[in-house]
Amino acid sequence: MLTNPDILQAAIQDMYFGSDPMRFFNKFDAIVYDEFHFYDDLSASGLLLQIKIIEERQPDPKILLASATPNEEFVRFLRERIGLTVRDINSEFDSEGDQFRHRMNVRRHEDRKIIDCRDEIGTELQDKIDAVNDYDEPQIVLVFNSAKDSNDFHDFLYREHPTVFEHTAKDNGFDTNDEAADLDETEFYILNTTNKGEVGLDYDITTLYMEKPFTASAFLQRFGRAGRQSEATVDIYGLGKGPWGENVDFPRFAEQIYKGLESTQMDQNRLADLVGFRAAYAITEREESSSWFNQELREDFETNIDKYDQWYGFIQAVNAEYGEIKDGFSPGKYQQNSSEAKLLEFTTECFKTFRGLRGRSLPASIKYPRGDQLGVTTYDLSTTLRNYDIMDVDDDDTLILGLSDDDTLSTVTARLPAYETEPTKYDQPTTEIEGLLQTKIHRHIDLADLNDDFSVSIELLHRFFDIIRIVDAIIPSRITTSEYDIEINCDTNGPPEIDVQARQI
Repeated sequence: MLTNPDILQAAIQDMYFGSDPMRFFNKFDAIVYDEFHFYDDLSASGLLLQIKIIEERQPDPKILLASATPNEEFVRFLRERIGLTVRDINSEFDSEGDQFRHRMNVRRHEDRKIIDCRDEIGTELQDKIDAVNDYDEPQIVLVFNSAKDSNDFHDFLYREHPTVFEHTAKDNGFDTNDEAADLDETEFYILNTTNKGEVGLDYDITTLYMEKPFTASAFLQRFGRAGRQSEATVDIYGLGKGPWGENVDFPRFAEQIYKGLESTQMDQNRLADLVGFRAAYAITEREESSSWFNQELREDFETNIDKYDQWYGFIQAVNAEYGEIKDGFSPGKYQQNSSEAKLLEFTTECFKTFRGLRGRSLPASIKYPRGDQLGVTTYDLSTTLRNYDIMDVDDDDTLILGLSDDDTLSTVTARLPAYETEPTKYDQPTTEIEGLLQTKIHRHIDLADLNDDFSVSIELLHRFFDIIRIVDAIIPSRITTSEYDIEINCDTNGPPEIDVQARQI
């Protein structure tokens, strides 16, 4: 069976209705996870829980984790925290076999972004297009760190280099749900992509322009797209000179990249907390449901998960205190607008990040400029509005977007559940928004500690927000731009519903 871990995680987290989807784990005694390094801590905790359940249910399971840049901490967690027998399957070098890595000429640039050098690169691409006669096999790839820059460069080629644009295909996150963007149905010589193209591209790439990603494993995945079938030239932006020397073999280069860039190895204690919370939340959601569930599931989630009891007790305590918020004339310890009530409401809302494998998002139907046409796709609205302005709204609430000023981000504020009266600036880079939200929530936790009647562990509250990314856990209840108010309703069985209205100014 071909599937993805998101589907398996939805079954674990009780997101399906009807017959018991957990029966899936009874039917297979072997499973292959491809490119398992690709998952961050939150997603990896889901994979770990899936593997643990398969191991519990099968007498001799065969689990294969495949990656050219494996995350050793992930593997160590399976061995030490879950107790699985793990062995490596390594390839051996065959001097008479097919060559898997060809000579690469690397040019390093201090500039961090390709878009900052677009005129120079556009001219180089024009020269390369003029020098060939056959354009149906991809040979040039540009890999950006952001979909916004990828889109902007595509629009730049359309305006300034129409011949290059004619032979260029774009495939970033915006194109995933765009029915008009299908690489399988397109002949192209140049590919414009993002980290979406780091895994799986197997073209004969002879020229690669790439921005330095944030981690070493991502760098090597991206860098490894070129030089697979013939010699290649790679321009790396944001890397600088470094200690690599003039003539370095690939293993040595990879070793230096791991030393020089941020490590992608996972924190064992954080991973243990995430796995334990996932398991505890899966049981709690079933207990709170009105439907019956097979009690044998407790064996799946309780056995060999050392943080399960801690987080199960924490969730129970938060839910019990949440029930103490007064509703109308009902009794309770907390008024609805009290700081404790807001903290409890916000926390339970953040629990929902564990319903899926990768956290939560706010999908919206959008039309955006992609060179010669408006692309129609579905993309996360919070991210989109940091880079694009809403120009108009279709009758079906499809947002028609236009490019923002190159030098300034769009003006966006968000109201978050329980804190609707405290707008948060959402027109900043994600890391800055996360830092701001983390500072705020830990301050609110310290205030709750001053109330002797507050019966939730302050230590575990701090720890909970330490192990999650709030921007991935919370969906705003309202987003405001310079010209539009967007109300968001998450109280549905499906994706969040949005209502877009022009602001009355």
